Amino acid sequence: MKCYARWTEDKESYYRDQTILQFGDSWELIANIILLNPGSAIPKSDESIDDFLASKKLPYFVKSGENQKYYEFTIDPLMRNIINCFKNKHDSGVIKIYNLFNLKNQDSKKALLEYKQNIDSPYIHTNEEDILYDNKQVIIATGESNLIDELKIELKKYVKLANDNSLYALQKNENDIYAFKKAIVNKEGIVKSFHPSYTFGYGNKTLCN
Repeated sequence: MKCYARWTEDKESYYRDQTILQFGDSWELIANIILLNPGSAIPKSDESIDDFLASKKLPYFVKSGENQKYYEFTIDPLMRNIINCFKNKHDSGVIKIYNLFNLKNQDSKKALLEYKQNIDSPYIHTNEEDILYDNKQVIIATGESNLIDELKIELKKYVKLANDNSLYALQKNENDIYAFKKAIVNKEGIVKSFHPSYTFGYGNKTLCN
């Protein structure tokens, strides 16, 4: 399994977006998952891989902008759990991760404080034109406890860009097992969900199908 992503340093903060989790031989996109913000994964080296990814001609690939480069990243525990979960149903493929904000910090409380301090950064949010679902499943898994007003606006953006028949949310089913269920969009344009850091931990069970 591999992780590739776009990386930026701006005013002593780090931003990661366009995260590609690839396993097996295939580069076909399986699903897009919307999380809160990037965690502990960091570049494995200072060798950029923009040309390598561009050569794949992937329909979900977004070129680097100013001060941005793609690198291969370490795989953090949450990424590993997501990949292993999808491997139960797929031999190979890609999971694309988007985040409500792109600031790297695995401590969600500290990340929210830093988010407010850097909310004017051009790298803090993903531009609408850079959200390429490729007509594949879109899974909302942001959790709810940290959805301040600014992040609700971002969540609405991701929900709006998804087709109704491909929009899912990470939720609890009748057997107290967490799984992807058809999303229900409320009057605010918000989808309620659990974050996988919770559903993969604390003795919970998560199904990725």
